[in-house]
Amino acid sequence: MQKKSIYKYASENGLAAGAYLTLMSACLLLSVKIAFLPMLILPLGIGFPFLLWALMKNIIRTEPSYNKFSSLWLGGIYTVIFGTIICMFLSALYIVFIEPSFVHLYVNNALTAVEASPMSAEYESSIQMMREAMEAHILPSGLEFLTTMAWFTCFAGSLLSLVLAMIMSKNSKKVSRGFTA
Repeated sequence: MQKKSIYKYASENGLAAGAYLTLMSACLLLSVKIAFLPMLILPLGIGFPFLLWALMKNIIRTEPSYNKFSSLWLGGIYTVIFGTIICMFLSALYIVFIEPSFVHLYVNNALTAVEASPMSAEYESSIQMMREAMEAHILPSGLEFLTTMAWFTCFAGSLLSLVLAMIMSKNSKKVSRGFTA
């Protein structure tokens, strides 16, 4: 049986990561229609490192030769990249065909909530500036917003993969040293 490349494992893991990231994205994109959904983003965000850990651990379990820092980090990075591509594609379909004015609605809802708060007087100049930006149509488009989020997700995922790979490779060295002694 031929050994699969780390890219193959990452692409397979990218499906699970993509589903998870799409769920997080759906909570944000549907927040203009369902008010409580943004509250789910934080718990889902906290859960993502555990998902990535499990996916990276699965690579080690299936192919022990990838139990090195460089392989784990690369596998984690590509898992997040492939997951982000899936999330970006599905989110873009939503933005283009269902809610093309998402950014405008989201900012308008946020400004309305701030204006309704008892501390709105402190933010009056910021609220006015954002209202002017909305009227001048200088807010980013939905696809620009999604592209920015995708770049951020890939960058944050690479840093998360770095930390997880360091922890996992140190733990595996401790275990292997214990067995050889």
